[in-house]
Amino acid sequence: MASSVGNVADSTGLAELAHREYQSGDFEAAERHCMQLWRQEPDNTGVLLLLSSIHFQCRRLDRSAHFSTLAIKQNPMLAEAYSNLGNVYKERGQLQEAIEHYRHALRLKPDFIDGYINLAAALVAAGDMEGAVQAYVSALQYNPDLYCVRSDLGNLLKALGRLEEAKKVVSGG
Repeated sequence: MASSVGNVADSTGLAELAHREYQSGDFEAAERHCMQLWRQEPDNTGVLLLLSSIHFQCRRLDRSAHFSTLAIKQNPMLAEAYSNLGNVYKERGQLQEAIEHYRHALRLKPDFIDGYINLAAALVAAGDMEGAVQAYVSALQYNPDLYCVRSDLGNLLKALGRLEEAKKVVSGG
C-alpha cells in the first residue's frame, strides 16, 4: 500500500514540477517529466494536454495535434483538447477547422474564456470581425473584469470605426 501512495505523491509532485517548468519556459524539462508521467499514467488527460501545449510552444505542430487527439480519445468532453487542436489548425492557416474546434470546445464548456479568445483571434484572421466582436462579448459575459479581453475588444471596435463602443468597453462601462 505504501508504494502505491508513494507513486501517487510522486506523480502529483512530478506533474506540479512539469507545470512550473512549462510556465517558466523550460519546455525540454517539462516534456521530459511529462513523458515520464505519461508512461506511468497513459490515461492522464492533464499530462496529454500539457504535452500538447509544450509541443505547440516549440512549434512541433504535428506532435501537439497528436497529444490533443489522444486527450480527446480519452475524454471526448475535454474542451481544452479541442481548443489546443484549434490552435494547431489556426497556426497552420486552416482557419475554418480552427473555428470549428473552438466552437466545439465552447459547446462543451460555455464558460471557457480561452476558447472565446482563441475563437475571436481566428475569426479576425478569417475576416469575420462581427463574429470576433461577439466572441469577445461572450467572454466578458462570463468574466467582465478581464482587462486583456476588454482591450482586445476595444481595439477591434476602434479598428471597425465604432469609437464610442470602444471607449465604453475599455472603461468598463
